[in-house]
Parts: sequence; C-alpha cells; structure tokens
Amino acid sequence: MILYNSIWAKAFLNKKKYYFMLFGCCFTRYKYLEAWEDMELRIHERQYLECFLLALLPALVLSLWLSWWFMLLAFVNYHLLYWIERWFGHHSSFDWEALEHCGDSLYLRKRKFCAWMKWYGKKTLPPSEWDD
Repeated sequence: MILYNSIWAKAFLNKKKYYFMLFGCCFTRYKYLEAWEDMELRIHERQYLECFLLALLPALVLSLWLSWWFMLLAFVNYHLLYWIERWFGHHSSFDWEALEHCGDSLYLRKRKFCAWMKWYGKKTLPPSEWDD
C-alpha cells in the first residue's frame, strides 16, 4: 500500500528522500508519483511480502516453542535483512532490484519469487542502467 501526501513522510523525511517504508506500507510526501517511482515502491512492497512469507513459518514455530515475541521476526524480517546487508556490504540487493527494474511496467508480472535472493550478500552488484 502506498500512502500519498502523508503527514508522517513530511515530518520524518528530509528533502532528498521522498518515501519511507514501515511494515510493507510506503509513506510518500508527494500527491502523485512518476510511473517509475510508483513501480519502485511496488517492487519494495513485493520484496517485503516475500520476506514476510519466508520468515512466517520459523517465527510461528519459535513463538509456539519459546515465546510469542518471536512472531515479530516475521514482520521485521525485511528491515533486518536490508540493514544487515547495508551494514556489511554497503549496498542493498533490494534497492538494486527496485532501481534496475523500475522502468519496466510489466516487471512484477514476469518476476520470479524472491528474485532479490540471487544478489543478496554479494560483495558487488552489477552496474545499473539508471546510475549516472
């Protein structure tokens, strides 16, 4: 879900960033987005859903076995993977995939499940056509 013209986005973001994502919801400061920006956010939403689904079963088992607090792992799995990769690798395969394919309006139809996993943890990512 993309929430346009969000008060939260206007309050928390500086002028360089135009959106932030929290638990799969994208908050943007603008009323309208360009087609490529909208596609970039939709790719990030799909990545969040995939990370959530991958962590759901282990989190459920841990929550039944140890504590219900482990269910929170499913909800923060995307953010954990994102920041761990940014911290160790100084780049993100999530961002790279979204930027690389944001110009293709049919990408979400032909995209395979967990396409970001192919590049996760690599030391370098291939150059993007969008990089200057």
